[in-house]
Amino acid sequence: MRSIDGVLPRAPTGRPRVAAVGAVLILCLVGAPVMSLFPVGLWEAAEALTMSGAGLGVLVFAPLVAGVVLLMTWLGTRWLEGAGVNHPTSAASLVTVTAMATPVFVAFLAPAATPVPGNTTVSIAVLSAAVATLGMGACMAWCGLPDRFQAGVLPAVVVVAALLTALPAVSDEMRARAADERSREQIESFDQTIAVLDDPRWSLDQVHEVDGALRFTYRDPDGTPVYVHTWTGARARGSEGIRSGCEFPDVRCRNVDGAVAVYRGGNTPAELRTHLNDGVVACLTSVPGAPVDLVSAARSLRPETPGEREHLVRAVTS
Repeated sequence: MRSIDGVLPRAPTGRPRVAAVGAVLILCLVGAPVMSLFPVGLWEAAEALTMSGAGLGVLVFAPLVAGVVLLMTWLGTRWLEGAGVNHPTSAASLVTVTAMATPVFVAFLAPAATPVPGNTTVSIAVLSAAVATLGMGACMAWCGLPDRFQAGVLPAVVVVAALLTALPAVSDEMRARAADERSREQIESFDQTIAVLDDPRWSLDQVHEVDGALRFTYRDPDGTPVYVHTWTGARARGSEGIRSGCEFPDVRCRNVDGAVAVYRGGNTPAELRTHLNDGVVACLTSVPGAPVDLVSAARSLRPETPGEREHLVRAVTS
């Protein structure tokens, strides 16, 4: 059976072989990122129409999309043909499809896959260039292998499909890394003593900055959470801070073992507030209806020890 020609010309065609390689790379590194801006702009225009109440106007984009995609494919084909590249239509179509598909994958399946943090548009352009280049690079590398079946653009199809499929996993990993860095920064930059729940029944799981507090989430073996808030700001210290909100008519506060139990209806405290050794207010809460004895758990609260923050970071990022 006769094999399909590779993407790169096998014999001189009047142009040096380097011209074909250069044409493919330019299409991938320049053409693909530029083409990827089209679906990004189209999405923004569709959102604007929808928010303005003209959602049906999106339907007029259908012929526009088809026409622009065909035009980009045709221009890419002419460019590759001029450089003597084999299978120019297939190669140009693959690069165009890659440039169209990458923004969709990033927007819906891999929102955290942003090699340029804070700029999704530039990240999409970079990813489109990278995926297209790696795909077509696989084709060109395959052409250089001796005595190999030349499969046209099939190697590029396989590589592009694999890379796009891997984007959600890459996004999840980048999101996890960003969350770990954020957790580390929140703990290390906290400018007050941190309240720690020192009880083997509870394992530290997460940390978040919430309104006026640094909140640690601990969980028991059943997954039931208890939240340890170390207050910041004006209410972080003193008797006024620990009784903050007790003046409201639907809130009842009472002293329990040197702490303040806060009730918001019912006979079970919604919060248990206490002072650490240096006067910082720590507050224990849980989800409504959870079988958590806040009064008992509060007895295990203590201030952090010197050098303990690194251990806290490892606990929430492991």
